[in-house]
Amino acid sequence: MSTTFTHQQFRQVLGQYPTGVVVITAVVPGQPPAALTIGSFTSVSLEPPLVAFYPDKSSSSWPRIQQQGKFCVNVLSAEQEHLCRQFAQKSSDKFSGIDWRPSPNGSPILKGAVAWMDCEVAEVRELGDHHLVVGRVLALDSQASDLPLLFFRGGYGRFIHSSLVAADTRLVEFLPAVEVIRTVLESTATECKAECLLAARLHDEFVVLASAGNLPTVGDARPTRVGRRLPYIAPLGVALAAWGPPDDIPRWIARDSTTGHPELEQWSELLALVRDRGYVIGRGDIPYAALEQAIEDRDGAVCSDIVLEALSEVRETMLTQPQLSDEHAECDVRSLTVPVFLPGNHTLQIGLYGLSATMSHRDLLTNIRRLRSASQRCTEMLGGAAPATPLHDDLEVPR
Repeated sequence: MSTTFTHQQFRQVLGQYPTGVVVITAVVPGQPPAALTIGSFTSVSLEPPLVAFYPDKSSSSWPRIQQQGKFCVNVLSAEQEHLCRQFAQKSSDKFSGIDWRPSPNGSPILKGAVAWMDCEVAEVRELGDHHLVVGRVLALDSQASDLPLLFFRGGYGRFIHSSLVAADTRLVEFLPAVEVIRTVLESTATECKAECLLAARLHDEFVVLASAGNLPTVGDARPTRVGRRLPYIAPLGVALAAWGPPDDIPRWIARDSTTGHPELEQWSELLALVRDRGYVIGRGDIPYAALEQAIEDRDGAVCSDIVLEALSEVRETMLTQPQLSDEHAECDVRSLTVPVFLPGNHTLQIGLYGLSATMSHRDLLTNIRRLRSASQRCTEMLGGAAPATPLHDDLEVPR
């Protein structure tokens, strides 16, 4: 037992307790509505009906809400992680593109919220680096059929009934790694202005473990990519295949194929290039968009026919990696991916997703450097080591 601890240890230990996620909203006369994301909401009393939450003293949104003397608590659904992140950002108009309706006291009720509670401010106290806000509940309602968004160990997710937990227990081994490097994912996503994904191979599946940064737009109802499962087959997981067991490569190229491996030489050359460069570029906005649609339309099977067909289109673009010699050329880029090396010869991969399809040569090199730097930091933080052969560095950014 330790009687001294750091801020990081305090956060890590408290992170073992899962919480719900709510958005506190209020209408501000003459201005856009105010809102802030809260993970410290709790019930206080049945009689009188009281609830409480703890906004940070540095919050610029809470003073605007406090001045109104009333607010609405919106319990987010498991499909609303994008709203959680939007309302957590600093912005003059957090409600841009958001559908909402007024509560009985006029505060915004967010479309799709699992539940809402209309409140008036009953008491505000200072506690450490936060305020304690107690609200008296005046009206409320819920959508019992929807699942709430949960925050646990630094990530977002949903409740899974006990009969379904076994399907996800295999991911438990990755949770400590996600927690350790989450700040690197977030800073990389911010620097590169894109979504940063952490992924792994789990038996015959390619699994997204964590996401940070630029999630789907507010109008897009797709769930977060975290937890997404796809078949571990080319072109998915190129960085994992490049540093994985060589005997796995034929199966990765053509899983369940009985016709041989006519593309083996091409893919072997690509993987050798990736090992030399230390990164892989995904190109083609249309094939990637088709893949996203196929994932959304699939019938629930990881290895569905429509997903395999969409992957075949992405394969064609992946095999031809662009040369980076022309500093005046614009690059067709959809994704960038690098490896993260773990102890025991295990590998994860970090990828930037949602990049500009017409990226300048300079911006491409800058993003590659940022991503490779993130890979190095994550490898060190997780106690791994890069291969003995140094990566070839040809990424001098023109001034």
